[in-house]
Amino acid sequence: MHQDPIRRSLAWGLAATVLLPIILAVLLGLGALLSALGDAVGAAVCGRVGLAVGVLWLTAVVVTTAANAVATLEPRRPVRRRRERGPRRRRRRERGGELRRTNPLADVPRDRPE
Repeated sequence: MHQDPIRRSLAWGLAATVLLPIILAVLLGLGALLSALGDAVGAAVCGRVGLAVGVLWLTAVVVTTAANAVATLEPRRPVRRRRERGPRRRRRRERGGELRRTNPLADVPRDRPE
């Protein structure tokens, strides 16, 4: 996850904005099914929980929009560029403490000069 709190709130807000409508649709469908089966109490509970999920969804949309605005207006940190240099050669230590190259063909003489 991101260390920046604005980016973290954007990620959570996006997840809530996508997932909460699915939960809301399932709850409203279940409430309609329970109502059709004659369970008025179960339908009322599903309706109240659906109302709470709807309020959470609306809140998530507003918070995500505000976090996106803050992230857009926030000054960006300059990107640190690495100095241009050739590829690094890695070396390993053998058990005796002596350095050796990881490429065994590095010391083999070549027929053609480079």
